[in-house]
This record gives sequence, structure tokens and C-alpha cells, in this order.
Amino acid sequence: MRLYIPTCTLNFNNIFSTESISPASFYAKRGFGNKRYYKVEANGIDNAIMLYSKYPIFKVENGDLENGPMVIEIETESCPDILVTKVKEKNGVDVYASSSTIYLNPFNCFVYFDSYQDLQTILTKSEQSLENKYSKLYHTNLKVHQKKSWSITSLFSEKEEFNWDDSFLRDVEQIPVGNNEKDIFIDRLKGCLICYLIGANSSVSPEVGRLKQLARKLRNTLSAVVNSPEHKPTEIQDELLVSSIREFNSIFSKLDENHKYNSLLLEKSLVSPSTGLSREILQKVLSDLRLTDIFQNRLNLKPVYNANDLYNCLYAQSMSDSYLYETNRMNDAIKRIEISEQARRVKLSLSELLSVDGLKITLKDSKVGKGSFFPALLESQMRGEYKHFMDDNNVEEPLAVAFVGGAKLKTLINDWDGSKFQKYINGLLANLQKGEAFDVFSNDEPIMQSFAAFCQKGEDIDRLSDYMLQLGFADYQFALAIYGATRGFASLPKTFTSRLLRVSDYYVDFFRQLNKLLFNFEFGDIQFPKYEESAKATDYTSEISTTIISKINQIEPKVNKQEKVVQAVAKSAFLENQVQSPKAFMYIADNILGTKTNAYRALKSANFENDSTQYSPESFRKKIFSIVESSLPTSKKTRNETISKIDKIIELEAKRQDYNAFIFILDNFMNSSDPAYKKIVRLVTSSSTPIVTSSHLNFETQNNHSSYPKDLPKINVFLSMPENVQRRLEQNWLFTQKQYTNNRAEHIRYFINLCKKEGRGEAHKQTSLNGIFDERIASQVEKELHIYYNV
Repeated sequence: MRLYIPTCTLNFNNIFSTESISPASFYAKRGFGNKRYYKVEANGIDNAIMLYSKYPIFKVENGDLENGPMVIEIETESCPDILVTKVKEKNGVDVYASSSTIYLNPFNCFVYFDSYQDLQTILTKSEQSLENKYSKLYHTNLKVHQKKSWSITSLFSEKEEFNWDDSFLRDVEQIPVGNNEKDIFIDRLKGCLICYLIGANSSVSPEVGRLKQLARKLRNTLSAVVNSPEHKPTEIQDELLVSSIREFNSIFSKLDENHKYNSLLLEKSLVSPSTGLSREILQKVLSDLRLTDIFQNRLNLKPVYNANDLYNCLYAQSMSDSYLYETNRMNDAIKRIEISEQARRVKLSLSELLSVDGLKITLKDSKVGKGSFFPALLESQMRGEYKHFMDDNNVEEPLAVAFVGGAKLKTLINDWDGSKFQKYINGLLANLQKGEAFDVFSNDEPIMQSFAAFCQKGEDIDRLSDYMLQLGFADYQFALAIYGATRGFASLPKTFTSRLLRVSDYYVDFFRQLNKLLFNFEFGDIQFPKYEESAKATDYTSEISTTIISKINQIEPKVNKQEKVVQAVAKSAFLENQVQSPKAFMYIADNILGTKTNAYRALKSANFENDSTQYSPESFRKKIFSIVESSLPTSKKTRNETISKIDKIIELEAKRQDYNAFIFILDNFMNSSDPAYKKIVRLVTSSSTPIVTSSHLNFETQNNHSSYPKDLPKINVFLSMPENVQRRLEQNWLFTQKQYTNNRAEHIRYFINLCKKEGRGEAHKQTSLNGIFDERIASQVEKELHIYYNV
């Protein structure tokens, strides 16, 4: 049965942070997620959600807030755990009520808005919201409601919508008050399951975990040396560096693909048929003659990281800069091993890891073993037992969790007194109460280590993840599962849950299993929403789209024609935002190069427009000129002019948020004689952002940020910062760029880590980023830079 739920746009982030909608009275007392819910008259009953069999047309009060009507369409057959009751019928409209939470998913609902401005506003806000995890997942479910225009045939057909008034809720049957106690358990169980799954698929081998432990030890030791007055290691520090580097290199050589390749090549090359000498003897001969390096250079061996390079920072002129450079090289070497390991691994599924029966969790993960402590701990956290201890004893949460968890462990250990578990729990409690030293690895059980890590850093999932990374954890699922069971699904940020959305088939399978575990609900044949069927969320919220769609009523006054214009704008914005895109290149080329030129025809004949190859900037230009080379004019002057035009197109195509490129692309989706197209060009021309001149072909991009550092990427978060902060950001950007000239993703990662360090005040000298560049800013910068550089 298809039903419609009226609400408003102010509730969008709230609803999609939990993927559910509840009766209004639930929000203030449910104990998770956003406590505020904005009621609308068409859904104004506190203890129930009102649903209608037809689309309700209603108005909302704006006040001082940007707000508009929003209607959620659901298929009740695809809603797990739903219970609706018919309470009234009027004018062919059935009115239903639900006194419990309705759970949404991308396969059972659509969300409608009154206008494209409303849709654009909520998409912009959802991009900024960390709690709204799945707005992109639901993007193809978000639509603008097209009001049915009146015609003579309307008199004889059943209407699909109705004008709501308060009579539809007058004298409705008595609606029982719902119970929200189950909601908090569902939220915590969902958080636990998702965290466990992401953690299990993020975990690394014990060898990589050990590399991370050693790397942390080396970083800390070298940092102490670099920051000491003598700048020289003590005898103990030197011994620690030597032993740690030796162990690091030993483990790394067994995991690194380049080292394996080199060893095999050396083994094949160390052959002397004329003498029959063994490889061992040949190696000694080369060493005695000091020819080993020459021999290996001739083989063109692949570069292999050697942790002995860390010693370089002790002899560098700028020890702090060298320390950053060398430790980042070590981190990158470990990261390559980890990525290679993850690429070979088959993703685990929920059904392989655990099962749920009511309130009881059964773990199938082989790493858990047969012990009952961990499932008992998760169930305890979901029931919130630690909160009772907090209230009864007036203690902080970490101590309460450690005490309740320790007490539960005590009941499961036969010989508790004097056991390693008793000592471990007592040490953890002393650490939390008195700040006494505590070694997380003093117990070799990964679950105990994870429990301790959560007690120490479990207030925030990013801090917990970073802590485990710094300590060199190999198994992430245990601490993350405790976090999910304690904090719930609503608290998880999109930066964490986005890992589930990267592979569509995997998400569908995950979704089926998740709903089976949460609600014992079986889904039939479902398919992941297809982004290709319409523009993506980011195409509505880019700078260009925002400027144009905000004026859609002036551009196209006829509502029934607005969708076509918006789709053209969004598709053009999507292509303009690509880099090294053959289609975008061709759409710009038909204006600058001209469709009748031989070079354009050669590209068209080669079907370059539909080339799906992933190009680098260099290979993109090389490919284009390999196609047009034979068709270039013979006249030197004309030939140079054509080459210059092609280079100009390549330059334009590579830019992002460029209005000139956008207009060139737009005329492939709209007729240039269309009044709406002309209005868009005029709007862009009069915009305060980069301008398209009236000449269309001879243009210059204007920049209003004259004082903005020339080498710092122009992203929104940087543009809003003070000049002294911008200058420091530019210095850090150029410094980190030198370390990663050919790897933009790693360059961004290094840049953000350096800025975060300065933001925390941990730099050798205080900079203007201190207290400014925090985790929230870092997250926004990372997102915008990845979009800016398409990485």
C-alpha cells in the first residue's frame, strides 16, 4: 500500500540521520539523535505519524527559518516492523496513523519537495551534516512534486493529490500512545552491526599491525631526539631505534611486493654458467669487488623502502622538516602494504560475522573465539547498564563502562583472583581514576585491548579510530562494535559509514542482511538506486548549480518546464566538474574548435567523446594530439592557431567550477535560442563569481579574491579564512607538494595531517593555524580538495 507522510524540510537531516521517522513526541525522550522535530499541521498529532492515501498539498510556517513542505512516499509492504491503522476516510482520501517509528530505506520510499530551491537547500545542508549519512544514497529518491495542471479530463479522472485542511484530522479515532523503548535498542544494535562490519573489513594482518606499532615507537623516539636540546639519541634511544628498525625492515621485506620482485630478479640473474658458482659465492665475489651496487643498478630493481632512512633526520639542517618528511615516507610505505593487502581480501558480510536473536548476539567471527565476554559486553552496552552505574555512583562514563565491563568479565572467569584479567582491569581502572600508567598491550587478547581502547578514547569514533591506528591495532572490529553498541547508528558520521556505499552490489547484500538481523524482515528482489538515471546530488549543490537553480522561477516561470532546465544545468555542471573527460572536452570543442574543422571531425570519427579511459593530464593531451595529428592544417600559422585552440580547450576542461566551460557545455543540453538558456547566460554574466563575457569565445576569468594566495587551491573553506591563515596554508601546501609531486591523494593527506598538527599546537613553532585547523575544518577541507582535484 502506498501512503504519504507530510513533514517539512527542516526535518530532512534529522530523518535521514536515523533512516526513520517517528511520532513527534518521541524525539525529545528517545535518547539518541536529534531531539528537535518540527511539526506541520498536516501531521500535527504528538503521539502518532499521520499518513494519507493521496498526496497532500499543504503549507508550512517559515518564520525566520528556510522551510518548505516535504512529503515522504512509502510502500508499506517494504517497510519492516511497520504498523498503521486506518482512522478516517474523507473525500476519497484514507487517513492512517502509526504510533511507532517507521523505518525508511532507499528501496521503499521517495521524498518530494515543492520546488527545486527547496531540494537544493536540503542537499546543500545535508552535505554539511556529518550525521546525515545517506543523503547521496537517497538522491535518486528525491524529487520535486509536479502539481497536476487542470484540464477538462480532470473532471472525469480520480485525483492523485488533495488539498489538505484541518478537517482531515478532526474527530479521528482514538490513537494509542506508542512506545519508543524499542527504538533506542534498534539504533544501538544497528550501530553495533555496522561498526562491526566496517571494522572487520578495515582490519589488517598481525604483521601490518606490528609494523604500525613499530612505526609509532620510531616516530615517538625520533620526536624526542629531534626536540631534545642535544639533538642526539641517548644510548637507550639508540638501542631502541636500532632494534626497532631491524625488526621493521625484516617484517616489511616479507610483505613488500617490490622487495619480493627484486629478490626473485636477483635470484634469476645471479647465475654463472661458465664457472658453475653458487649464488652465495657470486654474492660474496660481488661484495668483495665492491660491484654489488653496479650489478643491482643494471637490473633496474624497483625501489624498496628502508627504515634506516629515518636516521637522515638526525643529520639534516632542518631536523623538524626532515623528521616530517622521513616519518611520512615510512607511513606511506606501510599504507601501500595495507592497501595491497586490502585489495586482495574478499569483503566480509554480516551473516559471516554474527547473528541476532531478539536481544542476544551470537558471534561467528573466528577471531572472537568461544568466549562469552564480548557478546555479553555488547548486549550490556546496548541495554545501557553502565548508565545506571553512572547515576548510582556519580562517576564519569569511561570509568562506569570499565567497571561494569570488568564486573561482567569477573563473573565469567573461574579463577579471577590473581589472574591476568584481574590485573588488566585493575590497571585500566587505575588509569581512568588516577591517571596511572597503563599498557594497553599488557594483555595479549585483542578483545581486552579493544575494550581498554574504547574506555580510554570512546567518546568520539574518529578519536577512537586514530588511537587504534597510532597504537598499531590489527583488529578494529571489537572496539568499533563497542562504540556502535554504546553510541548507536544515529551518532555515526558519514565520513565513517561512507565505506559501505562504495560498491553497489555489496551494499544491497549488506542491506538485506542488516534488515534480517534488525527486524527479521526478508526483502525480495531489490536493486541499488541508479545514479546515472538523473544528476547526482553534488551536481545540484555545486557553485554553478546553486547560482542558477536559486533563480529557477525567473529563468523558467512555467513549473512544468523547470525539471528539464534543472536537469540540463545539473548534467552540464556534472561534466564541467570532471577532469580529463573526453565528453566534456568535445562539448567545449564544438564551440572553440568548431564542428566543421578537420581536427574536430577526426576526434568525432575516433568516437573520442565516448572514450571511458581514465587519463592523467599528460596522457589526455597526448591522446588528443595522436588523433588529430594527421588532420592538422599544413599552413604553419593555421596549424599553430589550431594547436593553441586545442590547448585552450584542454585547459578549460581541466578547470572546475568554471563558468566559461559550463556555458560551452550547456548548449549541448539546451537550445541556445531558448529563452531560459539566454537567461542563464545573462545570470552567469552578471554573477559576482567568474564571468562569461558576451563575446562567448574571447573571454577572461575574473577573480574577486585579489589577495588570495596564488598557489593555494580555491575551495570554499579556504576562501572564508583570514589572510594570515591563508598564507600559512599556502606555505604548507607548497611544502607538502614537494614530497608528493605525482600523487595528489597522498599530497592532500600529508597536507591535512600537517595542518591538523599545527592546529593542535604541536608544531615546532606556533603558527596561525593554532586553534583554527581542527577536526571539523580538516574533514571539510579533505572533502572539498578531493572534489576539487577529482581524487
